[in-house]
Amino acid sequence: MGKQRLDIMVDIETLGTNSDSTIIQISSIGFDIITGKELYFFDECANITKNKDMRVTGATIEWWLKTNPTLLLDIINRQDQDSPTIIKKFYDWIKYLQKNFATYLWGNGIAFDNVMIKTQIEMIGLRYPISYRNDRDVRTIVDLVGAKLGLSEKDLKDKYNDDTLVKHDGFDDCKYQIRLVSGCYNELIR
Repeated sequence: MGKQRLDIMVDIETLGTNSDSTIIQISSIGFDIITGKELYFFDECANITKNKDMRVTGATIEWWLKTNPTLLLDIINRQDQDSPTIIKKFYDWIKYLQKNFATYLWGNGIAFDNVMIKTQIEMIGLRYPISYRNDRDVRTIVDLVGAKLGLSEKDLKDKYNDDTLVKHDGFDDCKYQIRLVSGCYNELIR
């Protein structure tokens, strides 16, 4: 018999949208996809003054400044480590969980979180630890369940909204996305 399944939600905050853009926060929660119960936790932030180089896009900096500059300052001042260090810590955390679980990594979009993490893990000389079969996408399951229930994406997401969570803080985004994915998964298997 194989290892027990563990779904892992990841959310990153960055200074750009290219796959090699500087990551300033990696948050992740291992969870039970049926119950939504949160089981394992990872939340690391980078102090960009510790980075040897930065890869940013002006549009992303502008977005942060217009959306929540206070949160941006909070994220980059929470911890005293560079971006490659948090990427390595995330890699080590995933490898630790894989000792006991078959891991499935959920990101919000097929071309963002998981791809950026893969690119940057490889940039520090390591092999991406998630099988291509086990990468998962939040947006796809939301689209499928919305179509099944006849709900718009907004209406479906509003159904699982939690106003106590801070939008664009990676850890709170993970919590919201777990509620959303678990709810959608249960709709699909009913």
